[in-house]
Amino acid sequence: MRQGCKYGTHRVLEPQGVLPQPAWKIDNTMEISDNEILVDVQTLNIDAASFTQIKKDVGDDPEKVAARMKEIVAQRGKHHNPVTGSGGMFVGTVREIGP
Repeated sequence: MRQGCKYGTHRVLEPQGVLPQPAWKIDNTMEISDNEILVDVQTLNIDAASFTQIKKDVGDDPEKVAARMKEIVAQRGKHHNPVTGSGGMFVGTVREIGP
């Protein structure tokens, strides 16, 4: 198991030298470090600013909204809207805890 930085910077891909929250792109691989937990996400609650912006961009079609959100996660490793700079919160169950 790899050793992680206590601030999570080992997950940051772009730009280097920042914390995970403001990072443009993070490593979201499921292999956890010694100081991480792996979570099965059940719900992703998107903040209102991001949700509104995405709906304005793609329309009210739920499939298009979902596709855009998945695209953001695929590009950035997390849901961090590149237009609004906002994200969201998730609800889930802990699957694994690093030793």
